[in-house]
Amino acid sequence: MNRRQILFFFILFFSSIGVQAQSQFPPSFDLAGDERFPSITSDGKVLLFARESEEGFTFHLSNKIDGKFMPPTTLMLPKDLPYPTGPMISYDGRWIYFSAKGQTSGSDIYRMKRWGRRLGKPEKIEGKVNTSGYEMYPSLTKDGKGLYFSRLDDVSDPMDLKYAIYYSELDSDGKWGEPVKLPEGVNLYSEKEPKILPDSKTLMFTSKISDESFDYDVMMARKNEDGTWSDPEPVLSINQSKLNHPPCIDGVSQKAYFSKEGKLMEIPLNKVIETTTEVKKEVALSRNTDTSTQSDQSEKKETSPAKKPSTVSSFSDLGFDIKDYVPEPKYKAIIIGINTYNDGKIASLDNPEKDASSLQEILTTYYSFGKEDVKLLLSPTRENLIETFDAMMEESSENDHILIFYAGHGHWDQRRKAGYWLPSDAKAKSTANWVRNSTIKEYVASFKAKHVLLISDACFSGSIFKTRAAFDGADKSIKALEDLPSRKAMTSGTLKEVPDESVFVKYLQKRLVSNQEKFISARSLFDSFRVAVMNNSENVPQFGVINQTGDEGGGFIFIRK
Repeated sequence: MNRRQILFFFILFFSSIGVQAQSQFPPSFDLAGDERFPSITSDGKVLLFARESEEGFTFHLSNKIDGKFMPPTTLMLPKDLPYPTGPMISYDGRWIYFSAKGQTSGSDIYRMKRWGRRLGKPEKIEGKVNTSGYEMYPSLTKDGKGLYFSRLDDVSDPMDLKYAIYYSELDSDGKWGEPVKLPEGVNLYSEKEPKILPDSKTLMFTSKISDESFDYDVMMARKNEDGTWSDPEPVLSINQSKLNHPPCIDGVSQKAYFSKEGKLMEIPLNKVIETTTEVKKEVALSRNTDTSTQSDQSEKKETSPAKKPSTVSSFSDLGFDIKDYVPEPKYKAIIIGINTYNDGKIASLDNPEKDASSLQEILTTYYSFGKEDVKLLLSPTRENLIETFDAMMEESSENDHILIFYAGHGHWDQRRKAGYWLPSDAKAKSTANWVRNSTIKEYVASFKAKHVLLISDACFSGSIFKTRAAFDGADKSIKALEDLPSRKAMTSGTLKEVPDESVFVKYLQKRLVSNQEKFISARSLFDSFRVAVMNNSENVPQFGVINQTGDEGGGFIFIRK
């Protein structure tokens, strides 16, 4: 039995194990066309894939709810985008990368921002990755600073295209640097569809089995501490067709998802990398480019120092950091300031926009709010405001901390017993463009966030509580407050008007800047300036639970940088 026969025997044997472990996705995923290129977020809750039909590729998203993937929805891409393909979703879910044909020839890598099912305008990535040639199959590292992709290196023979895998890093200007071709240990005959896993060290990709074959197998290589790469190994449980595709890894549910003969499949992680030392040896020999004879190889083995065989039993051995994935708290904010009103019968204000901008600066400078996660709305219309809340509802996740700040006109309708915010296109004689407090309350309840804090500096802002449940006493434990979900509000007053130049906002911002504690709860922050506001204005600030929105007694914690 020669070397290739031995290799074939082992692959056949271990593949039969993998077949038993595989299962197909629900029927709602199996529609007209072939499903390809699955990728998944780190928390295992959002799956992206492409479906190929005669018209080209369409992109689809599925959210996992209660452990089950929901029927996929189609992402709407610009109609003039030429043949998009090979999509991948970033591990934090904020970006979708893909490739599309160039205007004249070749293909380029694009990206688009994602807010739930809302997508930003596709744009070519900046830097030195895209050329006049073919760049395809992007795969982003978990931190978003590294990009693996395939480039078509040899187009001389249309029937035998040769791809290679490259790597580029993001520079300080936010542009992709000069790509580096991965070494021959990875790039051998023709390699494409790289997929870097969340540890940023394990790379899966497809590789031509040999120069004489058109078949592709999925291989796996590991990046060593010194930057070199281990010898690629076959992923036997997936290599069961002539054209195989690398999986995406869900470390939360301990599964891998991949495409097989045009259908999405799943397989337990512990079945993905089953292999033996014998198979590794045969694969290393079959991919070896050394022209020496087999006897020469044996001679080299005898003179080389013995190495301890490496075995891999599970993905935990690979150093993955998502098996017990707990996302870091993500701090997000919607900050609204309205100075200008289109209706001349509603008095314009001088300070809300300034107050809103100042609060944005304080939160992003002193606290754990990323600039990209703070939405600043200056004199928005009702449509602008509602669209922003819709986007936050779609993109929020269970561990998020969301702050909502509003400064502008408010109104209490005694007849309807209802409070309102007045956007810039509000009309004095019509409530059509007003925003009910109850609408804001519904959004607060619908956010998947762990904590939501509403800060309102508007006339009649106290009406947001409906039935107030303000509590007394200092926080006993920051940890206890963080563990339990919360929906709280602090407001500048009850049912009295508040002045344009807000004493409430003045002391709120002052305490946020002067605070030196690493962690401070919203209640403690409020208590630190409540008396100062009462001593310097006619309003009595309020703090309490927004009833019937999911509060369980926790509290919003500000984390100072």
